[in-house]
Amino acid sequence: MKYIIGALTAIAFFALMFSLCSPAGKNKTGHEYMPDMAHPVSYESNVYSAYEHNHWDKESSFTKAVLSQPRAKVPGTIARGATGVYYTDASALDAIRGKNASNAISAPVNGEAPFYYANTEEDRLRCEQEMVANPFPITTAGLERAKPLYDTYCGICHGDKGDGQGWLVTMPDSKYPAQPKNLIADDMVAAGNGRYYFAMIYGKNVMGGYSDKLSFEERWQVMHYIRSLQAKAKGVAYNEKENALNSIEKPAKAVAATVAPAPHAPSK
Repeated sequence: MKYIIGALTAIAFFALMFSLCSPAGKNKTGHEYMPDMAHPVSYESNVYSAYEHNHWDKESSFTKAVLSQPRAKVPGTIARGATGVYYTDASALDAIRGKNASNAISAPVNGEAPFYYANTEEDRLRCEQEMVANPFPITTAGLERAKPLYDTYCGICHGDKGDGQGWLVTMPDSKYPAQPKNLIADDMVAAGNGRYYFAMIYGKNVMGGYSDKLSFEERWQVMHYIRSLQAKAKGVAYNEKENALNSIEKPAKAVAATVAPAPHAPSK
């Protein structure tokens, strides 16, 4: 009899333990000791498995796949450290960094500078016509910072010389779907800065966009580096002391541009 009583006691004990650690459900909180200390209700980055016991109402919960997707900023808002103005000439630096503001608060440049062009062929051509001058001056430091950025994001396809012979194209048994653009060809030397900037934002054909990879200033510095490759191919100078590529580029006079909002922008 005592063995039966002992067995029943053990069964009751384990049953009690299991009930005390029961999982949470839609209508019950469960009995895990302080679960939120180890299993936060909020979404955890870099964690692939969700803790289901904290999803009190699964019908209204977002899936892990949805929560992992990039989020667009709220329409009409400006990110911290960003600017709500944009110009195509050197006055962009003053506007962005607060030098011409009445309160003179400096705003660090990041990738949130507005871009008032839709991803259409019509706006691509308009961007090339209107976005003319590089707002950042040519500097040795800028070219040095831009080189690894170009090598990482551009050179792998366009080549370290800009001739369209990157590693993905020239490696043995390459099955690359399209020939990358030759950036040092005459048509790309004559192309306006807006054509390059538009491609960095939206991409073109096989090339994807890099708006989330390169900040506002980095895009322009990479453009300077591409111009330096073009100048090298043409045998002319392109540095902080001399820009002989200008005679080939023939850029328009640097003036502040008034750019109309893209068609999808909310009207006021």
